[in-house]
Amino acid sequence: MAGIKSIIMSLWKIPDNETTEFMELFYTNWLADKEINDAFRQTQLTMMKVYKDDPSKWAGFVLIN
Repeated sequence: MAGIKSIIMSLWKIPDNETTEFMELFYTNWLADKEINDAFRQTQLTMMKVYKDDPSKWAGFVLIN
């Protein structure tokens, strides 16, 4: 982890459209002056509401600090 403080990765293959949606939402939250952990959690909560019947489209993302 030379120089890297955090990484977002997925535990399984997530469709491209949902990955794009997750990452765009995450960066929007993070750049709105939220801490990285808060931005990630807010992104999870938003995606959970959108895809409440299909967590495989968002729940595989993890943030490692």
